[in-house]
Amino acid sequence: MTSDLRTKLERYEAKAAHCMKAAQEAPDEAGRAFYEELAHYYDELSADFRRVLAKRTGAALAAE
Repeated sequence: MTSDLRTKLERYEAKAAHCMKAAQEAPDEAGRAFYEELAHYYDELSADFRRVLAKRTGAALAAE
């Protein structure tokens, strides 16, 4: 299960990076704002997954 979470974390981090690049390359303000907001959303998801992984890793270590 932890490997599935890591895979999703990596996917969301990649999407956030892709959206930030798209925001920088957007030809207009509306496109830039859209991709910046999308990048922020994926960045927040990544942060949530990092917290969950940290808790699960900590719980697994405590059980040993």
